[in-house]
Amino acid sequence: MKGFSKFLVPLLLPLLLSSNASFAVQPEITENKIIKNQHGKLVWADLYTGDVEASLKFYQNTFGWTVQEFAKDSAKYHILYDNGQAIAGVLTRDSKRNKTDNALWVGSIDTDNVPSRSELSAKNNASIILAPHEFKLYGKRAVLADPQGGIIALLELDLTNKHHQKISNKWDWAQLFSTNTKQAALFYQETFDYTIEAINAEEDSFYLIQADMVQASIVRLPESFEQRDRWVNFIEVNNVATTLSKATFNGATIIYQPEDKGVAIISDPNGALLGLTQQESE
Repeated sequence: MKGFSKFLVPLLLPLLLSSNASFAVQPEITENKIIKNQHGKLVWADLYTGDVEASLKFYQNTFGWTVQEFAKDSAKYHILYDNGQAIAGVLTRDSKRNKTDNALWVGSIDTDNVPSRSELSAKNNASIILAPHEFKLYGKRAVLADPQGGIIALLELDLTNKHHQKISNKWDWAQLFSTNTKQAALFYQETFDYTIEAINAEEDSFYLIQADMVQASIVRLPESFEQRDRWVNFIEVNNVATTLSKATFNGATIIYQPEDKGVAIISDPNGALLGLTQQESE
């Protein structure tokens, strides 16, 4: 984790501040457009952790989330709720797996056809970690590692389904730190139909655009940092400063916090990175 904040300042902040500027055009919305506009968006996340009890305690005490437990074979899957809306899952990491982190947030993007997207991902050199399957309450799901190792999940929501409508909309943004941004951008363009747009003149940072909205970004991972691609997922909170105060009191580490800006990144007590963005006032 050490050294992560050194490159976040020049790379992360401009992207987050401009993410809703150029593409937040709101055309007339129909029911079909609402469903389509989910595609490519971060809509869910799962926390894979070596200490489920400690992780649940941290997120309950820090964010005020409640938890419900579901039996799943020999393991247990927990769903976290924010004001009655399902927001994330928590499950144990396989002790047999070669773990590079004690805990890891894996974000899910909404897509139109999980089986076909998974098949296309594999053809484009991704590794399928968890094959397409029925996610009991929320449609089809799969987990993959892109060709450079960035782990991401796919979720096929149906917003005409009452259960799916109750998922929280507070997942706000996702950013991929990559060793080869152009290669990563082409993979996501070819596999998930994102439009890519260069952010800077060097063309080594990119927006991922879908449904006329900037949904995510890809920026370069400096050579000084451990060379593996990593997604960081951002969740909207009422007040970043208040959340950071609670998070550090409960054992988290602040990785990135610019002055007077509604954005931050924390490492929870088990080492999982999570981004925070501040809810816009109405």
